[in-house]
Amino acid sequence: MQTSRNGTVLIVVAGVSALLASLALTFLVRMRGDVEESEQLIRYAQAKLMLAAACNYVQEASRMGWSPYSANPRKDPVSRRPPRISTDSATSSYHEEAFGWIDVRDGSTGPKNRQHQGTPDVDPANVWFSPAAEHDRRRPGGTRPGWPQVGSIARCPMYGMARPPYAVQLTAAYNPMSTTSGDPNVFCYPLLTNPDPQPVVANGWRGAVSAATVSGTNYALFEEGDHTPLARTTGRSWFRVLRDGPATFVLTCGGGASMGFRDWQEVEDLNQTALFGGDQQTFETAATSEVRLWYRIEWSAAVMETTYHNLEHEIIRNIEHYESWPANSSQSWVFSRRTQTWAKNPVGTIRWIQRLVTAPTYW
Repeated sequence: MQTSRNGTVLIVVAGVSALLASLALTFLVRMRGDVEESEQLIRYAQAKLMLAAACNYVQEASRMGWSPYSANPRKDPVSRRPPRISTDSATSSYHEEAFGWIDVRDGSTGPKNRQHQGTPDVDPANVWFSPAAEHDRRRPGGTRPGWPQVGSIARCPMYGMARPPYAVQLTAAYNPMSTTSGDPNVFCYPLLTNPDPQPVVANGWRGAVSAATVSGTNYALFEEGDHTPLARTTGRSWFRVLRDGPATFVLTCGGGASMGFRDWQEVEDLNQTALFGGDQQTFETAATSEVRLWYRIEWSAAVMETTYHNLEHEIIRNIEHYESWPANSSQSWVFSRRTQTWAKNPVGTIRWIQRLVTAPTYW
């Protein structure tokens, strides 16, 4: 009788243990599924954020950031400035302004500089800069034109820099009003004692009103920044822009670690296999686990008149409508729109955005 009872207890204990083990396994599987779903949602959100980044890139590239680089596209490490094609300062500058993907002066295909010089596909006899063609076995002849020519591609992996160029400190108020009543000359006076803003790179400012304390020794570091990617920000998102017409673009927005390459063949064509340790499987794993979204957009040169927002410059209506605060002002009201830069479309606007359900033939 005692032996039979012991056997029954053993069976019950074994059954309860098996039940607990199965419940624990089910719980772990469910948790893993939730984590994978969360990761997929994060990738989707990152891909959607890249749509805004890509649109901003198209807008800004319509007018800014172009330089007449020579054969070496990197900045000269001595002067820290891109080399010029021409030594004539009247016809060449380090960062010339362009006049839109569709030139606002004559309606021709841009970008062009002040002398109406453009890319080779626009006017072969009047070239501003000549980007090199890239390998692409899907295109006739095995190449595609270099950016920003029509038919070219810009691939933009996104990451945070250790220190961006021209980085300024995040200090909110460099000149707080003194609340100490001991000195009536400074009490509650908004004295502009310190420069506002100030660079992240040390410039020698010690808080004393004396130009002798400020040094331009580190200006090159301030201008160049530190482009070292922050490890926690790499392999998360990217966007890719195909210019398929004078002012139309196909955007591919990705949340993942493929760095914007279409497939391994393109990685090999562009000699970038080292980015993935030379291992195709590493790339394939990254590509299959990421989210890719496709859009087509059109850029327009139309912009909002820069004083438009002054009609309602402040939330409180008893403030002068036509008063504009200086850029980066830390002395303005916390609810103020502050500056003319609130109108964020000096580089054109996006006329329309079309979501593409499936991947286009070329992207």
